[in-house]
Amino acid sequence: MQALRATDPRRIGPYEVRGRLGSGGMGEVYLAESRAGLRLAVKVVRSEYAQDRTFRARFRQEVRAAQTVGGTGTYTARVVDADPEGEHPWMATEFVEGPNLRDAVLDGGALPEAAVRVLAAALGEALGAIHAKGMVHRDLKPSNILLAPDGPRVIDFGIVRALEATAMTRTGAIVGSVGYVSPEQIRNGGQVGPPSDVFSLGAVLAYAASGREPFGEGQDSVVLLRVLTRDFDLMGVPDGLLPLVESCLRDEPGERPTPEAVVEAVGHTAGSLRESVRAGWFRSASAESVAARGDERWLPQGESGDRESRVEYVAPVTVADTPVPEASAAAVVPDSAPSPSRRGLLKALTGGAVVAAGGGVGGWLWLRDSGDNGRATGGGASAQASTPASRKPGAKVRWRYAAAKPSAWQGPLGTVSPDGQVLYVPMADGTLRAIGADGEELWKRDFGNIATLTVSNPVVTSDGLYTVVSDVEAGAPVSSLLALSAGGKERWSRVIPSGGYVTDTVLVGDLVAVGYAVADLEGAGEIRAYDAAGKSRWNTGLQGSPHAELLVADDIVYAPSFDNHLHALAGADGAELWKAKVNGDVDRPAATGDVVTVGTGDEAGTLFGIGTDGRQLWKQEGLGSAFVTAGGSDDVAFLGIEREGQALLAVDRNGKRLWDYVPGDVSFSQPVPAGDLIYLLTSTQVHVLTRAGKLSWKAEVGVLQSGTAAPVLHGNRLYTASSEGVMALDVTV
Repeated sequence: MQALRATDPRRIGPYEVRGRLGSGGMGEVYLAESRAGLRLAVKVVRSEYAQDRTFRARFRQEVRAAQTVGGTGTYTARVVDADPEGEHPWMATEFVEGPNLRDAVLDGGALPEAAVRVLAAALGEALGAIHAKGMVHRDLKPSNILLAPDGPRVIDFGIVRALEATAMTRTGAIVGSVGYVSPEQIRNGGQVGPPSDVFSLGAVLAYAASGREPFGEGQDSVVLLRVLTRDFDLMGVPDGLLPLVESCLRDEPGERPTPEAVVEAVGHTAGSLRESVRAGWFRSASAESVAARGDERWLPQGESGDRESRVEYVAPVTVADTPVPEASAAAVVPDSAPSPSRRGLLKALTGGAVVAAGGGVGGWLWLRDSGDNGRATGGGASAQASTPASRKPGAKVRWRYAAAKPSAWQGPLGTVSPDGQVLYVPMADGTLRAIGADGEELWKRDFGNIATLTVSNPVVTSDGLYTVVSDVEAGAPVSSLLALSAGGKERWSRVIPSGGYVTDTVLVGDLVAVGYAVADLEGAGEIRAYDAAGKSRWNTGLQGSPHAELLVADDIVYAPSFDNHLHALAGADGAELWKAKVNGDVDRPAATGDVVTVGTGDEAGTLFGIGTDGRQLWKQEGLGSAFVTAGGSDDVAFLGIEREGQALLAVDRNGKRLWDYVPGDVSFSQPVPAGDLIYLLTSTQVHVLTRAGKLSWKAEVGVLQSGTAAPVLHGNRLYTASSEGVMALDVTV
């Protein structure tokens, strides 16, 4: 719980405010207390909604309906009081002591099967009570389920229905959380019935039973596509629960079980359910958790708001024959449209996500409200601080993977699969490891002699990966490009001609391109591209060997070479488009917009800006040679390490030096920009900077054995090298 701010109310209606539980897209949430000592979670509606007449009318209607739902045996958080007519409308629900389901799983792992059966029965009872009053929850998800000592409580029913009526969302928009929305929510907007909640229930049970997101992680558009195509993962769900979960996740609403059938399917009655819930009912006997102790009162902690979630608002538009403009909304398909192909759905869903505080139809409206990925800070309403002032930035260790040290030094630690479920890491012992999002080793590929063998950082596709294995045991390098399945099995391999080194491997369209350098690095080299079957599609020779990482931007392969040139090759056929000469060895290029920058190895530390037509636009001296990363915007276009290796530098697209950051008298990794933040790793810490070059926060990772491999970021998960091997951090920004 957080302390009250100067602007926070001290009383809401007849209730005395004790503290802040958080804030969200709909409003502020407070812990309040009645004169009789009853603790309540009070949600106060934001002024922009309060001024919307349609919202007020719907809010009034939904509050009245919600007040009729709660009671003994309904497993819902009772709505105690409300004032929908006030200047700032509010609603008070009973405060529920206990974590939400998402936090319980993140902290303690998947629930035991018996606990999942209790959960299923209780949620079935709750949905039955909600549906009996003519309501549909519309946003059932792990963070909207609180685990009290006497059983689960469903919260926030009715809220999303009111939000659908706002001016921002009413025209065809729907409410739901990615990974838990039903297919009809995506297709039909807000026009859904009780079976939609049963689909969400199936996804919730899969998560509780396995500890895994049933539709995976990754870009929202990709997750939505999986929902529409029934591409779910039920690995880890006990066999005894699989039939129930699968039936809840059926595409046709009419084929899903009713809430009453769910209760029956798990073998419970109202009486047996009451007997099954007691303090710690959702924990295994060996779990050591405060939540399992009935003698302690649970209160949300202000310092623990490190898991944020989202309530997403999707506005459907027709996909068929509709071009997707740049930065368009994530489009979805209404029932009236012809059933599109998977390719059509993917095209529509990946059209781009618009982040807006008050956008209109056709966009994702990111209204922060404690939910899926986050910590609901308790109470009868979702409560999550969503602003920097109310959430503490930082990182929490999710897991550690003990292994040989990663082989990367300043390059990326590894590569994450497109769906975010697997991290592939080359190790210094000559192995390639596949590590699941939960930290479990999925497979390990051992390529041979540990002392003389190196494995490159792989490039990954949706169905496999490519890596290069090099062995210098015979004195001359022998390198091979290997294509592996997602499970680590070899599909094919190609030996590098003439015994050369592989400098880098990149994906360009449907091809994998490899840079070959001759053994002495002074002769001619080449870039060769292979298709998915291992057939050589093109081969382009270079006068000087490529000697640094390749860059692919807009289907062009940029290759730095030892003859002091940057080469631009067409990705489709390898034709050389142009080459630009610079005064020194060319380091790894980076691109932002229509500017490609390369640093050189000359004494002046020159940085060159080159247009995408090969013309030199500018050069700046004294910036250092190791500018290796695109900043991704005009304000911070490029990031790199100054010549002495002591500072991180930032420049704009015209080469103007903006700022530098010195993390201490230590070496550090390549920077990793992501959104408004920049991540880098020193030998002991992760540093997170703002785009203005100011330290936001840092976290200890232990003393690294050697090197400073760049961390890898996927969503809010940060993977870093550590003194033990690999560490996963959940970050809050």
